[in-house]
Amino acid sequence: EHTQLAILEQDEALFLERLSAPDSGANITRVAGRLPLHASSSGLVLLAFAPHDLQERVLAAPLARVTADTIVDPAALRRTLAEIRTLGRVIAPGYVDAVSTGVAVPVRDETGAVIAALSAVLPRDAETQFALVELHRAARDTERALGFRR
Repeated sequence: EHTQLAILEQDEALFLERLSAPDSGANITRVAGRLPLHASSSGLVLLAFAPHDLQERVLAAPLARVTADTIVDPAALRRTLAEIRTLGRVIAPGYVDAVSTGVAVPVRDETGAVIAALSAVLPRDAETQFALVELHRAARDTERALGFRR
């Protein structure tokens, strides 16, 4: 389907790269495009590992509903961010586009700080496990190239 790399910039997820299969499904993300942190799988990973003050700023602002499934309740978003930090991944069905599921994992630099999110956009009803395994593998390979050792 689609694989994307995003970083945190100006309180949004900024997408640096996207690779898409020729027959891939819906995806509103564009290279150099931005999405709200609370609404996209990449943004949620970036927010989960962001500095506390940025998290609080995002949680204090009105959370825009992108679809009916976007998390807009600050308490629910706090729980989701804690789960992402624990599990090291997020599955976000319908958060940005009702027909798609975003899955994302963190990418760390040599210090262990999360500097990017690697994500895939799948059809809403697709199995996510294979994509997550491959995203984790690609993230680990990238981290090793950046000098991070687990």
